Amino acid sequence: MVYLDKFKMKIPKQLIALTKEHHLSLSLANKAINAKKLGNEVAICQQIAENFEQDFLSHFNFEEQYILPLLTQNNQPDCQRIISEHRQLLRLAKDINTDNLLKFGELLKTHTRFEDRVLFKQIPADSLHRIPT
Repeated sequence: MVYLDKFKMKIPKQLIALTKEHHLSLSLANKAINAKKLGNEVAICQQIAENFEQDFLSHFNFEEQYILPLLTQNNQPDCQRIISEHRQLLRLAKDINTDNLLKFGELLKTHTRFEDRVLFKQIPADSLHRIPT
């Protein structure tokens, strides 16, 4: 186990890379939410449209290929939720605009927090060795 950040969260070493990517995800979500609130949406919409799929598709695929199979026997609804949200985020990013920016940001934020705070904790400790590092 490795302790990550000031909250002293115990993170198995196999999940460190994903958790670090989640930090970037939360940063993007907050930028989207704040840009919408401040009326400064155009630049962040362009950034999301140009980079989101490239930056996050491999992350989503990794989770679906290696993380979710460790959970499916015990937690099918949460696994379906994750897959559905991955698809929604990719769709929203492709069609990002000032009207759906807040929805995108809020979904990205709740999705990321759910994975870190709930889903990853449900991975059986004896299965962690199956996750490539």
